[in-house]
Amino acid sequence: MRYFKLMISKDEVAVVPGGQMSRCVRLLTGFCCLFLMAAGLAQAEENRFALVIGNSSYEKIGRLGNPGRDADLVAKSLEAVGFEVSVHFDLDEDGLGKVLDDLADRAPDLDVAVLYFAGHGIQKDGENFLIPVDAQLKSATSIERETVSLRSFMEVMEEVPISLLFLDACRNNPFAEHLLSQSSSDGRSAGITRGLAPIRTVGDMLVTFATLPNSVAKDGAGQNSPFAKALARHVATPDAEVSVLMKRVTRDVMAETDGEQRPQQLSQMQTEFYFKRTNAAAPETDDQQTLLAVYPGSVSAGEEVSVLADVPQQCAPDFFNITPSNRVTPIPTSYFKTVELGGGKIRYEISPGSRYGLVVEEADEKGANRIGFFCSMGPALSDQQKKEVLRRINGQLAQNEMSGTIGSDPERVAYHFAEFKIN
Repeated sequence: MRYFKLMISKDEVAVVPGGQMSRCVRLLTGFCCLFLMAAGLAQAEENRFALVIGNSSYEKIGRLGNPGRDADLVAKSLEAVGFEVSVHFDLDEDGLGKVLDDLADRAPDLDVAVLYFAGHGIQKDGENFLIPVDAQLKSATSIERETVSLRSFMEVMEEVPISLLFLDACRNNPFAEHLLSQSSSDGRSAGITRGLAPIRTVGDMLVTFATLPNSVAKDGAGQNSPFAKALARHVATPDAEVSVLMKRVTRDVMAETDGEQRPQQLSQMQTEFYFKRTNAAAPETDDQQTLLAVYPGSVSAGEEVSVLADVPQQCAPDFFNITPSNRVTPIPTSYFKTVELGGGKIRYEISPGSRYGLVVEEADEKGANRIGFFCSMGPALSDQQKKEVLRRINGQLAQNEMSGTIGSDPERVAYHFAEFKIN
């Protein structure tokens, strides 16, 4: 596949000869305009139920500091917005099974169901499992016997019209480290990976991981994890549709962790949902309709950059990286994993485990790199028009205008950029 490089200056765009695109691409970007969805359900008419679990006191590996406090914090925030909350601490295998059975009994009568789990989770062969406090997990074969699969909860919640799962269960996990070490010493693969595995949602279901798949989340240096604090804070925000609300949660977690942890949402929701509704006619701003996720905020050579962008189907995005010296590298959309989300949206994503990794190399330019993409709202652009658009966008970026539009209808081009640092 051929590609070209551009060098942008204040007054001109010069073409730099290119060659074959390597499998390990360097840098990347994302922009997204989300459609407004159908009208949301009225809060007062919903039968809302939340199952909240905080597992801290693990018998074999010791105590996690924050899950119990996290569960209490999230439970109180959900009660304040009209949920009936069933909160549980330090559940063993039997206890996890009982709350799953109770949720299954309630599901047919619910309009909205929430699951929040804080504690340890583990993945094996791409399947996620929640770990009870009495688990021993002496070998990989004991995972299915001593844990409860996340899929079991999802199958129950699929029966509910709207279901939301929040998994603060990707924390540094001695179980996973032990099993990885064991399989390594045996010279075989046990199918174990750090963090949790990506999943596929069904219907109006939103699943949020506290951090990216295959990554580890922070338990938090204070009284609560960064994810629990951000979630509890924003649940109380009036008239914020859940997809908008979770962008704010993501922003806060990344800010607190200096870009080292980014929550990820997986969803095919086509129905709007609001935790707290006071004004049914409240409009969303363009900024709220935009999703751009680049993780982590600071990287060194050998580390990967992850990018996620949700765009409407009529948008054909052009992805670029712009270095501190204004060198531009286009990234073909074929390098992204694409998923149809429903509601007229497509997700473009490159993350660890994707088809192509975005690996930072020693030769990559150090400093604040700007990454993003533009999307023509009208006819497809020629290469010469793209160069002109990039030149104009670069002028906007120089003024710290990281998102906006170029031109006017019918040839308007929307753009959105962000920065991350190469050390």
